[in-house]
Amino acid sequence: MTSHTKRLFLWFVMSFLIVFIILISISLFHNFTKPRLVSLPARELRGVWMSRFDYTQPFENHDPEAMKTFIRDSFQKFKQANFNVIFFQVRGNGDAFYNSQYEPWSDLLTGQLGQDPGWDPLNFAIETAHQLGLELHAWINVFPAWRGKIPPPVTKPIHPYLAHPDWLVCDSDGNPMPLSNNYVSFSAGIPAVHDYLIQVVTNIVSRYDIDGIHFDYLRYPDKAQAMDYSHDPISRSRFNSREGNPLKLDWDEWQREQLTQFVAKVYNNVTAIKPEIKVSAAVVGSYKTARWNGYSEVFQDARRWVEIGKIDLVIPMTYYGRNQHHFAFAAALKEWKAALANQRLVFPGLAVFHLDWKEIIEEIHEIRNHQLAGMVMFAASSLDDEKLQSLESTEFKFPAIIPAMNWKDTTLPATPTDFSINKIDAKSIEFTWQISDTLSDKDNIKQYVIYRSLNKPVDLTKGENILAIIPGSQTSYRTEFKLLDRRYHYTITSLNDAYNESPPYSTIKAE
Repeated sequence: MTSHTKRLFLWFVMSFLIVFIILISISLFHNFTKPRLVSLPARELRGVWMSRFDYTQPFENHDPEAMKTFIRDSFQKFKQANFNVIFFQVRGNGDAFYNSQYEPWSDLLTGQLGQDPGWDPLNFAIETAHQLGLELHAWINVFPAWRGKIPPPVTKPIHPYLAHPDWLVCDSDGNPMPLSNNYVSFSAGIPAVHDYLIQVVTNIVSRYDIDGIHFDYLRYPDKAQAMDYSHDPISRSRFNSREGNPLKLDWDEWQREQLTQFVAKVYNNVTAIKPEIKVSAAVVGSYKTARWNGYSEVFQDARRWVEIGKIDLVIPMTYYGRNQHHFAFAAALKEWKAALANQRLVFPGLAVFHLDWKEIIEEIHEIRNHQLAGMVMFAASSLDDEKLQSLESTEFKFPAIIPAMNWKDTTLPATPTDFSINKIDAKSIEFTWQISDTLSDKDNIKQYVIYRSLNKPVDLTKGENILAIIPGSQTSYRTEFKLLDRRYHYTITSLNDAYNESPPYSTIKAE
């Protein structure tokens, strides 16, 4: 081979290698920058917390119509973004955002504690949510008694802080929690406190068509360990008595047991009235592991509540970043999954209020990778239009069914009958169906789900196959019609209150 030929050969080899490296680099860059594809499940709880401040504080003039418009518009946006549960706060610190015979109307509604606002926020939220096919869970702060540097004014009904000063949490010297801009709390070691709170809760459950009751601050105060709470006289007497402490528990264990006893009693009372009600609790983000955790710091033993079957949904406030130094988000997910051993559903809470949105998206991926069945976002006011549109176009692109709760009910609802596509024009398509004429079947239908797929049989486990989830009160659904729709196979199922699903109807096609 001549020197000229060698040079040509080397030039060819080098050129080939350069082109090859460029092509590989382009491919790697494309794979790195393209959107991450995450399988979207057909069943997933997608919740949002709407606090009492979300729907009252933006309106300094306390205009009821403005508050109603905010609630209605927010719920519509959540529905459009394929959320399915609203946790709507109706009790903050011994006050009410509903018509209560035990506690005064909140001053956030009118500017004056105890003044009737002329509307019922809880009732309005229930009606609005149900019209949209959303679940509405009434969210209450449990043990907080008041918040502010001065006591509440005298009202009718009288505020519980004024009625029962002997119920307050006390430090090791027996001094009640002082008033401040933070919550002062009632003691979980006082049986009368349990009885009163259960009365408040069961009054809501019996009078309002809620889908769930949601507990927050179901714990001793945040500084329980540092301040050695709660040495109120009643708790100390019970702790030192055979009747009040028959197992001779130590102080910390005894206080955990007081919370557990409350959870058991309130669960039994709620489900005795309405067995279908979902009972849930927002709990501290770490069970035992992090430096600030529920078990040691505020005597909250959520695993024990699950073990005795007295909670349906556990929602830990896992407000950690993925790269947080002392305790990261993935560590919290692993801890909760291990602690509850898949006996109940766990839905991690996401800190939309202070984490970067890209971080929230990655945390949704983490939740799915850990095979947890959903998430709840805090708070409604932090989910602006841009974030909701992001969810609708990516992570929540399709509707999702709330996970089944077969410990509450194992019965399958009836399959809809006479499923048909009976009206097609250039712009729309209408589905109609029927359900059994028996009263029990009609009463037990929570929702209907219409599926569609290019393949037959239709795979009911894929989120992309869900066309729509329709309230159980309806037996028709109309949507936009495209020529591609003629290629799909369609079927329908029904869901009951525990989200058990009926067998699907035979598949049909649009002709």
